Amino acid sequence: MSGGTARTAGAGADAGAGAGADAGTDAGTEQPPSGLDGPLVRAALVLALGAFVALLDTTVVGVALHGFGLRFGAGPAAVQWVVTAYLLAMSAVIPATGWAAGRFGAAACWTGSLAVFLAGSALCGAAWSLGSLVAFRALQGLGAGMLFPLMRILVVQAAGPQRMGRTMSLIAVPILVAPVAGPVLGGAVLHSLSWRWVFLLNVPVCLLAVVLSPLLLPNVRGPRPERLDAVGLVTVGAGLAAGMLGFGRLGTDGPVTGAVLPLLAAAALLAWHGVRARRRPDGAVIDFTLFRDRSFTASTAVGLLNSLGLYGAVVLVPLFFQQAGGYDPLAAGTIMVAQGAGAGVAVLLVGRVIDARSNPRALVLTGLALVAAALTAFATAGRAEPGPLLLGALFVQGVGLALAAAPVMVTLYHSLPPTAVAAATTANAVSQQLGAAVGTTVVALLVQHAAAGAAGAGAFRGAFWGALGFVALTAVPAAFLPAGRKEE
Repeated sequence: MSGGTARTAGAGADAGAGAGADAGTDAGTEQPPSGLDGPLVRAALVLALGAFVALLDTTVVGVALHGFGLRFGAGPAAVQWVVTAYLLAMSAVIPATGWAAGRFGAAACWTGSLAVFLAGSALCGAAWSLGSLVAFRALQGLGAGMLFPLMRILVVQAAGPQRMGRTMSLIAVPILVAPVAGPVLGGAVLHSLSWRWVFLLNVPVCLLAVVLSPLLLPNVRGPRPERLDAVGLVTVGAGLAAGMLGFGRLGTDGPVTGAVLPLLAAAALLAWHGVRARRRPDGAVIDFTLFRDRSFTASTAVGLLNSLGLYGAVVLVPLFFQQAGGYDPLAAGTIMVAQGAGAGVAVLLVGRVIDARSNPRALVLTGLALVAAALTAFATAGRAEPGPLLLGALFVQGVGLALAAAPVMVTLYHSLPPTAVAAATTANAVSQQLGAAVGTTVVALLVQHAAAGAAGAGAFRGAFWGALGFVALTAVPAAFLPAGRKEE
């Protein structure tokens, strides 16, 4: 989310927090963080509802790709555009989120994005050909692109510094649970219903979120944003989309040139934007001056590498049980419930710990260590069977994912003024989108390379060790995260 979405009340909350901290210091005691009141909980729940349905759609569609090919008589390369069109549309719209939030208000943009996603879902369910399905998936992506950055802006606005940890953790539950529930739901839908219900199931949930959002989310505008940098929007949006396309092709068996050209275009467009933003930082789509802030830079780097290593870990495990163990998508998704349980338990506790002036750096490093331990169990497994060891490793990995992700959502804004929240969220969302694309590609390449020289569980050993290497690398910027909350 881009610069200028500061909520006036958010600035007041910061000032109030600072006064409270000073008073607590004078008295020799520390003010306890305030509790989550009804309006904040209801706002968090409607945000979680919207995030959950968007993430669930992504994972369910991944399970359904083979069915689309059979229905429309298309090969894997053509069917893959159902996913690619969605990702490209998401990438194109993300850079405009911050400006739009400042111009129209984050809550209004959130409701509008949900409405676009709802329309795309209904049209996908009514698609009559593969071409129409791809086009409607692009519409879905335009709606989904802004949802996650807007969600974080709205949490910062509503919760303030004293309750941000618990609120971020509350909305992190669907982010961690949806990838686990998606394969289970997708397998059940494809087994019992038409492929159209993969999309039509979104409609009532989205409709509920669209109705509730204007009622529960106050639409607060900050200072009037700078004029929209149209050239910057094109360079960043097109560069991000080209990068997603290039990395997606790099992970397939197609010619390398089909990946190199989009990647070169992405590098050129993003570099051009960097040069322009350096010359005129005011109003730039990505504000590079934010990277002077150590906490923001460390948090963004951790988020980027998390998208590589931790996303890879989440994707690898279902593939491991399906390809090496012979389980169908529904069975593999059911096994992943153990990870969702671990994440759910941890995420509800970690928010309170963050708000109680804990050490975010220690939490993230502990989470990375737990994920590393779980990946080691999978890397050394002799068989792809859900025995006590691997189910326990999945639970531990879920706990680690929550500990590694939730604090970074708060430390991103640790020492930034309220007026920088939107710009910081936009820059972070762009980096995470690129990280997810690279992570998916790396996982695909690791699995392809490993599978060429081994069979069964051994085919995934190199891929798990590779993901473990990314997790270890993430610990480097994590060591520079703040060790406590900002002293007001």
